[in-house]
Amino acid sequence: MVPDLIDASNRLASVPGLRFGSAPEAVAALSTRYRPHRLLLPDSKAGLDFRHHAIACESASLNLLRYGPELVVDAGSFDTFYMLEFPLSGGVDILYGDRRVSSRVGTGLILSPGDYIRSTWQADTTQVMLRLERGFVERAWQRHTGETRRHTPVFQAELDLQTSAGRRIARLIGMMVAEQMEGGSATALSPMPLVNAVIETLFEHVPVASVATVEAAAAGPVPAYVRNFRRLLDTPSNLPLTVGELAAGLEVSARTLTTGMRRFTGYSPHGYLTMRRMEHARRLLDQGGMTIAQVAEHVGYANAGRFAASFRAYCGVSPSRLPDCANL
Repeated sequence: MVPDLIDASNRLASVPGLRFGSAPEAVAALSTRYRPHRLLLPDSKAGLDFRHHAIACESASLNLLRYGPELVVDAGSFDTFYMLEFPLSGGVDILYGDRRVSSRVGTGLILSPGDYIRSTWQADTTQVMLRLERGFVERAWQRHTGETRRHTPVFQAELDLQTSAGRRIARLIGMMVAEQMEGGSATALSPMPLVNAVIETLFEHVPVASVATVEAAAAGPVPAYVRNFRRLLDTPSNLPLTVGELAAGLEVSARTLTTGMRRFTGYSPHGYLTMRRMEHARRLLDQGGMTIAQVAEHVGYANAGRFAASFRAYCGVSPSRLPDCANL
């Protein structure tokens, strides 16, 4: 066991978080916080001991996640973030693209954007996780390499916490959690120097390949209007637009957009738009400084009550129940 991560997990467990006993509630909550996914339980009658506690840190978030029974998380590919995962108990086996990788206590995984991810969580697995926004990492990689065009760094997935790099990353995560918890939302030091130190450690000490951005790598057979629809919703100012307006901007019919989105993503345009609205709303509420009505209007809801109902369905909690600080 790594003391820094144990301390981080104990501190994170004291943060107000989510706790559910059913798979649909857990999926709804994490589909907004991470990405749309499915949970598959080998024992269909098994209940969950789902817990998620997190602290938002600008371009990163610190997370404690547990499911309880053995299950499979069918996550697809990470479009917008990297995830560093460190089991404190149990372990995870992952189909990662065309490879199989695993983590156990004393090891971790660095999951980069692009590859298909299907995780099998062993029973009684609890993980400390650091999420890093993809754009932030790509810009840091561009500065690190001096490349004129932005690329996506893809890291070797498995990390031994007994190496010097692994120990440093564990210490940095422990420091991040401690400083955020001890300082309070108003006086806590910015975590970004420590986040940058994690990224530089990855760049310098973990095997990494520089590849075309995820969009370019995934261009393949996916129609351009599907890729462009998803790309449009990466820009928050487009979130208040309707599906019809977005389709018109792409010069396709709403029916064509619906057919393509369902075929290549499994989501309707409205469902995908709602998901992205809820993701951005969560970030705005975490940052503070806006009323619920202002957040609702910012993401395209004229009616705050309708927004609150959608938010509760996706996040598992009413926006009015969120704390005022960055803690989730």
